[in-house]
Amino acid sequence: MSASPHKYALGVIGTGHIAGVIVRRLIESGYLQPDRIIVTPSKNLAAHPMPRGVVVAANNAAAVKDSRLVMLSVTPQRFADAAVSIRPVVSADQLFISVMAGQSTARIASVLGGPQVRVVRAMPNLPFGLGRGVTGLFRGEAATDDDIEEARHFFNAGGVCVEVEREDLMNAVTAVAGSGPAYFYYFVEMMMKGGVAAGLKPEAAQVLAAHACVGAGAMLLQADASPAELRAAVTSPGGTTQAAMNKLTDCNVAEHVTQAVLAAYRRSQELGKLADG
Repeated sequence: MSASPHKYALGVIGTGHIAGVIVRRLIESGYLQPDRIIVTPSKNLAAHPMPRGVVVAANNAAAVKDSRLVMLSVTPQRFADAAVSIRPVVSADQLFISVMAGQSTARIASVLGGPQVRVVRAMPNLPFGLGRGVTGLFRGEAATDDDIEEARHFFNAGGVCVEVEREDLMNAVTAVAGSGPAYFYYFVEMMMKGGVAAGLKPEAAQVLAAHACVGAGAMLLQADASPAELRAAVTSPGGTTQAAMNKLTDCNVAEHVTQAVLAAYRRSQELGKLADG
C-alpha cells in the first residue's frame, strides 16, 4: 500500500439508512461540512438521499482513494464484492471505521490488504441521528490510540461511546444498545395499550407513555443512583406503582426481558460466524 494525499475527510461505502443517519448528524452537528464527505453511488440514494453538498463518487474506488477516513456501511453480504473494488486504492494513512454487523476487524483488514490495515469497528444505534445515540467501539489489531480517539470524536457527534476490550463483546453491545430502541418502543406500545384499555385515547396514551419513559431515562442519566434505586423511589408501598410492579413480577417480566436480550446476543454471534464463513 502506498500513501497518498486525500481530498475528503470522509468516504462512505454503502448508502443505506444508517449511513444516511450518521452523515446527516455529522453535518448537523458541525463535525464535517458536506463538501468534505464523498459517498459511493447507489440506488439507495433515491430512498435515503444524502444532504445537499455531499459529493457522490463515480465508483467505490474513487470514494476510498480520495478519503483519509473511510466508513464501511455495506451489508455483510456485499462486503466481499465491495472490498474487491477498493482494495487496490487502500493506502497506509487511512483509517477504516466499520458499522457492518458481524464482520470482525481481522476479516475486514485481511480482505482490504492485510493485518496492517487500521480498522475500528463501531455499533451505533439510530438515536445517533438526534444526538442521543450510543456507540460501541472496538479497535482492530493495527488501530492506534489516535485512531480510537478519532473514532470517539466521530461518534460523539451523535451521542456517547463505550469502548469494549474484546471484540466478541460487540455482540453484547448489539443486543443491549443496537437492538435496545426496539425494546423501548415495544414497552411504550404495551403501556399505550394499557392506557387505552383504561379509557385513554391512543394519541394521549402515546404522549403520556413516551414522555414518561424519556423523562425517566433523562433522570437515570443525570442522577447518581442505579435504576433499582430510582425505581424504589417511585414505588410507594401499597400504591399504584407497587401494584404494577407486583404484576410484572408475577408475570416474570424481568426474566423474559433478560432472555430477549440474550436471544439478540446469540443471534449476533450466529451472524458473525456466518459472515466469517
